[in-house]
Amino acid sequence: MYNFSAVVEYDGTDFKGFQQQPGNVRTVQGELFKALGILAPGFSRFSYAGRTDAGVHARHQVIGFGCREALNIYRFSWKLNCLLPDDITVKNISRAAEDFDARKSAKMRQYSYYVVNNSCQSVFLKKYSILITRKLDICAMREAADMFTGVKDFTAFCNDNLKSGHNIREIYSCAVKRFSGELIEFKISANAFLYNMVRIMVGTLLEIGEGKRDAGSIKKAFKSKIRKDAGRIVPAKGLFLTKVTY
Repeated sequence: MYNFSAVVEYDGTDFKGFQQQPGNVRTVQGELFKALGILAPGFSRFSYAGRTDAGVHARHQVIGFGCREALNIYRFSWKLNCLLPDDITVKNISRAAEDFDARKSAKMRQYSYYVVNNSCQSVFLKKYSILITRKLDICAMREAADMFTGVKDFTAFCNDNLKSGHNIREIYSCAVKRFSGELIEFKISANAFLYNMVRIMVGTLLEIGEGKRDAGSIKKAFKSKIRKDAGRIVPAKGLFLTKVTY
């Protein structure tokens, strides 16, 4: 068995998430399985770095898979991209170690969330960002973002339906950057993320930037572990998986 890893990029707009689901539901994994099944019958050990939700995009999703024979990587990549739909691209494929698992082997995952802070939305960004017309306080959001870093229990910052009981994660960095044209990027890296965690963190920071809550509410949410003490969940369309390291 030969192991391979691949970097995959996709526009999540028309997908019901990455993970394959029962029934006639369009997912990124489902489309990858169709194409791999044609080119590499009997492929196995399929794994992925992050289970992105419906509407979430990726510039750097990593998958792993095994084949019974060695591949001509250049030809295989070209054929695979010919079979995949227009909203998925395999950016590169490489040989991987025998024990490689795209999820378990990952050391860091990074997500970016995009907000247009202007009186109107850009035609070219509306599928991939949200619009906030109220002027945002960038300095306040940057100061508050620092409060997320470190090893913490993120129970208040994940979906209420998550009952795993293992909600401790380490945030390596949480940065807020403003670009020209009033585009704001929230960039967050961690060892792993909980369900809806990034979108709730961003929603909390936006409420601070809008003056609807103070930074101290973040400490309160960490202490109480109650979902309502954190901010709103922002729409999926502004979220991108941007980096995975091993």
